[in-house]
Amino acid sequence: MATEMIHTYMQDHHAGAAAGIDLFRRVAKDHDDPKVRAEVARIGDETVEDLRNLEELMTLAGTSPSLLKDLPAKAAEKLGQLKPNQRFAERSPLSNLLELEALTIAVTGKTLGFKALLDVNDPRLPRATLEKLVERAEEHGRTLEQLRLTCTDALKES
Repeated sequence: MATEMIHTYMQDHHAGAAAGIDLFRRVAKDHDDPKVRAEVARIGDETVEDLRNLEELMTLAGTSPSLLKDLPAKAAEKLGQLKPNQRFAERSPLSNLLELEALTIAVTGKTLGFKALLDVNDPRLPRATLEKLVERAEEHGRTLEQLRLTCTDALKES
């Protein structure tokens, strides 16, 4: 039962990461600030590496990604782009802020997922790898928070 729960947990986090990578790519392409685009692209590339590491951990734990979970998660990310934003032909000034908040939430989930796998202390999962992944996810969160703060001006009255 415990192994089945770890498999399900890892598959759920894989699905979230797969959707998150699509969001990182979109923000790295569409954000208004070139410095933010560059940082988000870097974090997105590292998140792709993190996903590969998760897949290796899944193999060690005896499981694999689930298309039945990955595809709906990726579709939900795409549907999130259709939200009404009071503009039809252009990006809302709020898009930059909301997208960075969504990335922050995604990275928080990644951090918590790797921490949970570390806490489980499963002998099949290399502790050093998990510690490295937690450390990098925490750095991603700090960086995204700094970037998010640069976008809050969109909330000020004009």
